[in-house]
Amino acid sequence: MSWTQSEMEKSYQDLLAKAVTDENFRKELIANPNAAIAKATGKEIPADYKIRIIEQDPAYQATFFLPPFAGEEVSEEELMAMAGGSCGGNACAANGCAGQVTK
Repeated sequence: MSWTQSEMEKSYQDLLAKAVTDENFRKELIANPNAAIAKATGKEIPADYKIRIIEQDPAYQATFFLPPFAGEEVSEEELMAMAGGSCGGNACAANGCAGQVTK
């Protein structure tokens, strides 16, 4: 059974809310994300789909997720894609995804 984008977004919000209030679920989610998500949503996660759960540490105000190391030679397009500034070749920072202006 596959997931739609709206199902993923809704499930993500539901899982966050549950993890904030249910300590046992939170521990299960950290220990085995795929199984905990499947149990909570009733939908299986593909076995090869890796999910990492990172608990927010109140001592830090920001967490940075670094893309994989690319070496010394990176094109401008690759740099934009790694920085989250590109959606399928469209410059998100200036025009939004698919050329739509975002506010």
